[in-house]
Amino acid sequence: MRKSVFYFAAVAVLAAGQTFAARPVARWDVVPHQRISGVFNAGVVAFHEDGVKVTFDVGGRKFTAEEPKLNARTGVWEYFVPIDAAKLPDGPVAVKAVATTLGSAPESFELPELPLYANAKGTQGSKAEVTIGPEDSLADAVRKAGDGGTVYLRKGVYSLSRIGDRNAKFWTTLAAAPGMKREEVEFSAGRPGGDKLRFRNVTLFCDAEGKYASIIAGENGATCCWLDECVMLNKKGRWACNANVLGNRMRAYVTGGETKEMSNGPGATLQRGHYVHDISSDVWTGSDCLVVNCRCDGVDPGKTGAHPDFHQSHAKAPGWVHDVILYNVSGYDCKCQGLFGIRLRDSAFVNVSFKCDCMMYTQYSDDMENVLFAHITLVDQTWLWREAKGPKGTFNLKDVRVVNCVLRQMGGFAALANGDGSAGLKVWRNAFYGKDRKGGDTGEYGSETARAERPFADESRHHYALRAGSPALKHGVPLQCVPADINGNPYPCGPRPCGAYAK
Repeated sequence: MRKSVFYFAAVAVLAAGQTFAARPVARWDVVPHQRISGVFNAGVVAFHEDGVKVTFDVGGRKFTAEEPKLNARTGVWEYFVPIDAAKLPDGPVAVKAVATTLGSAPESFELPELPLYANAKGTQGSKAEVTIGPEDSLADAVRKAGDGGTVYLRKGVYSLSRIGDRNAKFWTTLAAAPGMKREEVEFSAGRPGGDKLRFRNVTLFCDAEGKYASIIAGENGATCCWLDECVMLNKKGRWACNANVLGNRMRAYVTGGETKEMSNGPGATLQRGHYVHDISSDVWTGSDCLVVNCRCDGVDPGKTGAHPDFHQSHAKAPGWVHDVILYNVSGYDCKCQGLFGIRLRDSAFVNVSFKCDCMMYTQYSDDMENVLFAHITLVDQTWLWREAKGPKGTFNLKDVRVVNCVLRQMGGFAALANGDGSAGLKVWRNAFYGKDRKGGDTGEYGSETARAERPFADESRHHYALRAGSPALKHGVPLQCVPADINGNPYPCGPRPCGAYAK
């Protein structure tokens, strides 16, 4: 273990206790395989308690982003590099990135290479545009449009079955024709068979009852799709079937749009600006994913027997759920647990606000490594560290940190109660507001805690910022990698509010 000093502008803050050297948690906030013709800001979301810098390599030219800034392309405060396609030859561009911590003992993480294509001269892929109606062959239209072309769709219902090319190099777009609303152009469930299909401003649906169904099925991980400003739903309703957007290991990127009347959220590798509502089970789950600037409401299992989670990470040994980031994510009117996990590592939950509508918990147990929880607001939900089963009955935690959060209460395994990092868990500078049945204070973990009573500004409007005068308004510590709140409002310099809201 090493002692670290945090530098924030002209303010130096000495961290309480010691910190472990752990790599930053980082993911690309970019849909890969895109063709770029102008200046394209390729962004990375990255977190670590000590702060982060990201060094990019674009075709051999290096650029370092020293701090996160607002990326106008994505609407996300992140580390990014401007890529000017006009300064590159048309063709593949290898974009690399390494995230490095800013502490006294830097740790680095190399992200997977991001495949893009410079196309300033327009030589990459097809430019063809084809317009069809539901009576025409969609597969023929995709072939006519060519790899990277566009098929515009008139009002009607189209089938997702066998419409694409497994060898596609570029994104081929299937979009509502100009003047058409996305509710007017529909795709019924199926298996496209092809790779790199971008569905733009359309509705994708199943009409399913029974045990299981999906809307868009993949080829055992060999294909991917991009759902851009689309609606996904089960027309029979969320309680009719265990219905999921993706099936058969389809890899997906979701930007904008909404998922509703399904069992689960879309389960995509990237979800940005997406709205999930009126579902019956888990909102977000699984490994290798970035969920950013997203929200949900209306989770209700009904009589399905489901046990929903706002986010679920569950793996059996020796496996892990890993490389998960939830950033600027909110939920309310949800009859479900909050954050739930077993065997989670290399993940971050930052600027997360969740309101529970039932007596359930946020809870973690078993092994856990290198996980940051920062600026979380939990409303009416208890956070439990559940005792792991086994002869020793202990957790196996390393580099787990909970900081700048607003929590009702925290409880669980007694050996972790001090939260000073000695048991692998560091809990500090959080605000607690829970009360027991007699009105007494309850459930405070960690060091340098604040008692905030019930601190929220306007609960009737689901506005869970801290009200004026709350002691939690200046109780948080600056975090270099988190410059703004859940709504994009910059945090103040120096002491900052606990929870997910700057104002």
